[in-house]
Amino acid sequence: MEEAQKQDAGFVWQKQLTHVMRHLLRRWYLLLLGVILGGLAGYLKVKAKKPVYTASFSFVLSTDQRQGGGIANLAAQLGFDAITSSPDNIFSGDNIIELFKSRKLIGAALLSEVDKNTHQTLLNFIAQKNFSAPYNALGSFGKQPQTYSPGQKKLYSRIISAVGKSFIVFKRDKKLIVYILSATATDPDIAYHSARLLLDQTSKYFIETKTRVSASSVKLLQHEADSLGMVLRNVFVSTAATNDRTFNLNPAITVQRSGSLFNQARATAFAAAYTEVMRNLEIAKINLQKETPLYRIIDEPELPLDASRVSALKYTVVSAVIGFLIIAVVLSAQSLLKRT
Repeated sequence: MEEAQKQDAGFVWQKQLTHVMRHLLRRWYLLLLGVILGGLAGYLKVKAKKPVYTASFSFVLSTDQRQGGGIANLAAQLGFDAITSSPDNIFSGDNIIELFKSRKLIGAALLSEVDKNTHQTLLNFIAQKNFSAPYNALGSFGKQPQTYSPGQKKLYSRIISAVGKSFIVFKRDKKLIVYILSATATDPDIAYHSARLLLDQTSKYFIETKTRVSASSVKLLQHEADSLGMVLRNVFVSTAATNDRTFNLNPAITVQRSGSLFNQARATAFAAAYTEVMRNLEIAKINLQKETPLYRIIDEPELPLDASRVSALKYTVVSAVIGFLIIAVVLSAQSLLKRT
């Protein structure tokens, strides 16, 4: 009984399919029309679409400061990499990629100058080209976002969002320390300057953050060394002046030489302090150099950039197939509804 029901159901579906196929063949001109309209729509869409330009920078940004020599290398080979890593490794690896997505750094890149001669910022450059209507109505942007009008702040946020979506940062291999920053735009100059200025601002912020403590120590020790040098110079001048006043003094009168002796003692004390500060200053400079991350651009694009266009033939064929399928589905549904 069940076998007979299955055979009847299969026969019904086969009959329905045959009916649908015949209905489609009788409406072949509609299918052809769907292919033509779909292909034409795809072709027109490709031709109306603006070309896209891509600017890619490859760079090195490394903070690997492991210590321990052979022990550290052996631990890394055995998989205990985290034990020998720097404790402030928060800015290494994939965290660097997330740093590029910060709105603060994107905003800093937008306020950077595209042309040093005209002092035009990237923000005004993008606003003039991609948002000409609101830009002409709102006026030029300054370099202080807190002074912008409400309309300018709204447009500023739109441009930050647009720039943030226009680039990607990645590594081809996690074992490498080479990163690639790729920015895309419909204008080659915008793509190039967005990638270059964002890379400059992010690397600058990264290096300043990593070396803040060491740089502060160097600055403090340098100030201390300059102050001690000035005091020591004044002591030497005072000692020389005292010696000049007591020249050819009667040996029986020694009290007037007390000032010179006191200045000599001060000079000796300040000289010792100055020597110690200078030694610590040189050590601090060496530590600062060691802690400064390695940053260097490997490859950068050259203007004018090459445009990447979508293949018109490929897009037309895909659109024609989609048009065919849409008409076929509509006709099939119509046939089944009538038969039901």
